[in-house]
Amino acid sequence: MVYYIRFLKPPRIHREKARSLSISSLITVMTDLGDSFLAEDSDLVVSLIIEGSNKVLCQRTLNWKAGKRELPISLGPLPEQLSQYSFILCVSTASPYHGKLQLADYLLGNSGIPLVISGWSPPFGGPQLSVAEKLVERRFGLEEGVTLRIWEETGNSIARHIWDAALASVIYLHQAVSGSKIVTPQLLELLNNRHKPFNAIELGSGCGIVGIALAELLPQCSVLLTDLPEVEDIITRNTSTACLAPNSETQYQNLDWDEELPHDLCNTSIDLILISDCTYNADSSPALVSVLRQLTRKSPKAIILVALKRRHDSEAVFFDLMQSAGFGALDKDIVQLPSQYGEFDHIEMYCYVLERASLETTI
Repeated sequence: MVYYIRFLKPPRIHREKARSLSISSLITVMTDLGDSFLAEDSDLVVSLIIEGSNKVLCQRTLNWKAGKRELPISLGPLPEQLSQYSFILCVSTASPYHGKLQLADYLLGNSGIPLVISGWSPPFGGPQLSVAEKLVERRFGLEEGVTLRIWEETGNSIARHIWDAALASVIYLHQAVSGSKIVTPQLLELLNNRHKPFNAIELGSGCGIVGIALAELLPQCSVLLTDLPEVEDIITRNTSTACLAPNSETQYQNLDWDEELPHDLCNTSIDLILISDCTYNADSSPALVSVLRQLTRKSPKAIILVALKRRHDSEAVFFDLMQSAGFGALDKDIVQLPSQYGEFDHIEMYCYVLERASLETTI
């Protein structure tokens, strides 16, 4: 499983008596759900950067030791005249990409995905803001000159964090848009041989990384992100700073699977439905499948892309319900993510469509 650097205590600037400045923070390295810590040694590079530039003021290498739960950061002393600037703190593994995950390298089969995903703080410092917001940013290289930047919260709400299957979905979509033969042929055809604008909806969007990535990769693409109201702020932040492909757009709408679908949810035919790591709670699977059935009544030819990291046996309920509802899996693919001790996690990718009998019933 992949591990994520998080700020337990956001970066803070201190003004010392000796007319100097210092920076402090407290980080941890844990899984997407925060249920275990990195259990092997890892060198981490801490970089203090002036906001709006690539200038690194100071840099320090720290060692995360197996068995740790947290790691303090301290930088300084720094000249007092730097107090006029705002800073960003980056914590990454030592790599030539300075922490940015390169999806293009993964596509080419190179070692592009690190075990530890880097974290970037919000700006802090300057005349008024001595402490950074309780957020962490991830940066992913999609294409030449295009960086997917996604904010997460640093608290305990797993709904506002990136999950491993979402990361795998971004990789899979990147492969599909790039024309990789590894991807299900029907999805390749859908994404690369279009004669009209493309419409997608994501269910359980969380931070919005999957839907936003699609809109950054695919021109003339409209993506509707949906989830419960608790994620609206973080998704709005991420959509407002997204670097979208030409003529692409993202929108957000609250959606509770246990309630009736709003009449204005989708006013156009849907081409692709995105779902990542939404099967972990078997109790919500009936409602999720019901939503899929309602959406495909209006868009019976839509492809449903489901990504999951199996966490327990009860997730099999989802697949039984999909079969009962008339959905058939076109294919199953695997995206590998690194795990500890040189091993890998297998993220399962399924493309579903309505089977012919169900399609005829719908029509």
